[in-house]
Amino acid sequence: MRKSKSFGKYLLTSAIGTAFALAAQGAAASVVINTINNTSSAGVVLTNALLAPNSGIHVLGNSVTYQGTNDNTLSQSGRFSNFNLAPSSGSTPTLALENGILLTSGNANLPSSNTTPVFSASTGSGGNAMLSTLANTTTYDANTVGFSFTVGQSINAISAKFVFGTDEFNEYNVTDIFGFFVDGVNYAKFANGQLISNAGSGNFISNMGGAYGIEYDGLSNVLTVTGLLDPNLTTHTFMVGIADTSDTIIDSGVFISSLRAGTADTGGIGDPTSVPEPASLSLIGLGLAAAFAQRRRAKSPR
Repeated sequence: MRKSKSFGKYLLTSAIGTAFALAAQGAAASVVINTINNTSSAGVVLTNALLAPNSGIHVLGNSVTYQGTNDNTLSQSGRFSNFNLAPSSGSTPTLALENGILLTSGNANLPSSNTTPVFSASTGSGGNAMLSTLANTTTYDANTVGFSFTVGQSINAISAKFVFGTDEFNEYNVTDIFGFFVDGVNYAKFANGQLISNAGSGNFISNMGGAYGIEYDGLSNVLTVTGLLDPNLTTHTFMVGIADTSDTIIDSGVFISSLRAGTADTGGIGDPTSVPEPASLSLIGLGLAAAFAQRRRAKSPR
């Protein structure tokens, strides 16, 4: 698409501003993680934090599901902000995400530096059938959130951005697994077709030397995943999750944000054409919208 000169000037100004902001923060700026300590409310909190502004995704009330462990001793999930990781050395890329959620196979209370090659916690949250089928093996310590939703008539896809990190990289063959399921189909795969796990070291940026201010030894690049909606359905389902496979040790986590509705020709890793609706309804918004509609009906002349 052709860009105007004013648009190019805007991009240049924004890039300069971003560069100065990063310099001010310093290369070792760390992600801010607010862990969740209550399992019963975790699903709603995570769903609202995952949706992009004006996402075009209308979550159906009471449809949210959550699997994970969150209490005063262990938090498996959290919300994050300030995800702008620049390496302290080398030529690897800066990783940046809008605010979103963290799902882990262990502990979401991550150190802001690479402290150990075996960062690990067992959550006791159990396995997940969809992730086990995806991995073709037993899963443990599953951490998932999902819901039912509707979209506008012109919408045929939903998408999100994510970074997958793991302390399994690159010494261990046991693979933790990440899935992004839309209407029961997983669309989370690397460009070479491999599932999103620590298998295949070529899919990861090494953090073994601690260049990034985060615990995980290996990090994916910032990726956009797109899932196609089943055209035969009017109400759709979504689930995102992560789990250990074969054992309950050594953690992985996925930082995921900006879930929105749009249009796309194909699903998988890549940028869709984003066509969000003018407004979105989060779980809180659903209640407000219903109350507003009821008030209008009460005031309408009979």
